Amino acid sequence: MLVLYETSTGYAVFKLLDEKKLVQIENLYDEFQTFDKASSIVQLQKFYKFSTTEDAMSAATAAVEGKIGKKLKKVLKKIVAEDANEQLAVADSLLGKVIKDKFNLTCVHNTAISELMRCIRTQTNNLITEVSERENTAMSLGLAHG
Repeated sequence: MLVLYETSTGYAVFKLLDEKKLVQIENLYDEFQTFDKASSIVQLQKFYKFSTTEDAMSAATAAVEGKIGKKLKKVLKKIVAEDANEQLAVADSLLGKVIKDKFNLTCVHNTAISELMRCIRTQTNNLITEVSERENTAMSLGLAHG
């Protein structure tokens, strides 16, 4: 299973290395206490960085409206080309439906996926090394005031 994870700086695609961890979600947070533990559950496959704050704002607006923005469309086309048989974990069920309809990708969104997304968030700066913590903070502030 792949995990589509949106940050203020771009889209990350993770590979879920151990789907059995999603069965006992009440213990999942413990598995993300350290980077070493987290990296034994998810592994970054690719990070697609937003070029500008405007790109990030456009992506956020599209997501709120239940649409697929340009950057996400490119990400999804690459996933279809390389991993069409994989399920895709998404944070939002509406987005999952749109992705399934447009790209014929099986999307998963449930309580376990929501918990997985929260856990990934706790280790974002360690799991996504393509962006510095400073860049992430600056882009988050830019979006909050945009």
